[in-house]
Amino acid sequence: MIHENAPPDENIQERPNAAMSQSGNALHVNGRESLWSRSIAMETGIRVSSCYQCLRCTNSCPVSTFMDLKPHQVVRLVQLGQTEKLLACSAIWVCLSCEMCSTYCPNEIDVAGLMNHLKNSVVSSRKRPAEYEIAAFHQIFLDVLRNHGRINDLQLMQRYKWKTLIHGHLPPGKEVIKDLKLALELMKRKRLKIMPERSGATGEIRRLIEMHGRKGIRS
Repeated sequence: MIHENAPPDENIQERPNAAMSQSGNALHVNGRESLWSRSIAMETGIRVSSCYQCLRCTNSCPVSTFMDLKPHQVVRLVQLGQTEKLLACSAIWVCLSCEMCSTYCPNEIDVAGLMNHLKNSVVSSRKRPAEYEIAAFHQIFLDVLRNHGRINDLQLMQRYKWKTLIHGHLPPGKEVIKDLKLALELMKRKRLKIMPERSGATGEIRRLIEMHGRKGIRS
């Protein structure tokens, strides 16, 4: 049994086990925790079992300050089979996929790929993402790319604004006016096209998206 009732740490990067002290409850270990990490390894090739919590992933991450769980904590929770906690966290959506964590990992664990896999797991399980607006943007981006083989900025933002609006996100008036002014300025410079252009490689791009969708590209 691993207890989480230790006093909160002032500096999370000095204690790798601080990930286990956030809820204040005991974490019960039954010996089956490694099953999930094994299934992830079989599906993606990412083996979190080789992580020894050196914290290089967290120290190299440019947005770790804004995460509720740091990258090394995410890896540790995967090792412990904490599925529900990870699928409900916002850290996987805050991740920029810049791959700094994967680059600096001494054991070559693809932490960024793990983040993408977790995002994809949220989508496939039909759970509500902790950061709905980020998840909506990711999904709409891929939908536009799948339909046209390239991105149309106007269609992308129209669909994103509409989807977030019907889910309760009402932008402030100043933000709406700012977006409209920017759109008009881009149209004057012919940088914003009203009608989307279709790429000749749309079919190939669509096949690539469908091929890799199960491995996290939909995130």
